[in-house]
Amino acid sequence: MNRGLLAGLLVAAAVIVQITVVNRLPMPWGVAPDLVVLTVVAVALRTSAVAGALSGFVAGLAVDVAPPADHELGRYALVLCLAGYLVGLLREPLSSSWRWPYGVAAAAITGVSLGYALVGVVLGDPRISLAAVASILPVSVIMTMIVSPLVIAPVSWVMRSLVPDDLITVGDVSWASGRNRL
Repeated sequence: MNRGLLAGLLVAAAVIVQITVVNRLPMPWGVAPDLVVLTVVAVALRTSAVAGALSGFVAGLAVDVAPPADHELGRYALVLCLAGYLVGLLREPLSSSWRWPYGVAAAAITGVSLGYALVGVVLGDPRISLAAVASILPVSVIMTMIVSPLVIAPVSWVMRSLVPDDLITVGDVSWASGRNRL
């Protein structure tokens, strides 16, 4: 299966579940876990920085236009695009431990939340204050990290199982190491 098509399907599924199910559940402190960020992180770790940025942009734009959107169009798309790109640069090393994706996810959730707040401040959103960010950020990270094994592990498994890793086969040829010039 094509890696881009699979990433698009996974991101679309995450957006649909986030909007139709998770955001409607009564959660403590009014903060729901962010499945979209977790999916973008898992896709970016299994693909590349460009694929992470593209999946982050598409997912963010879908969340931006989905009702009830109460913020500026493109705000979440900008932040998720940047997060997907940066996570893609941290592509999962071959010898990494099982904790690697979860540490990256925690950093990404924190960065997305702070980035979203920063863009809101720049655009003049009156609902954003330091007290609001300080109270919501830890709850958002904790709530999202609680469900992270339910998203990151399956998405990584699907990406690994259905799409062969092209970089491993390219890395084994003599010209890929830079020793031989063409």
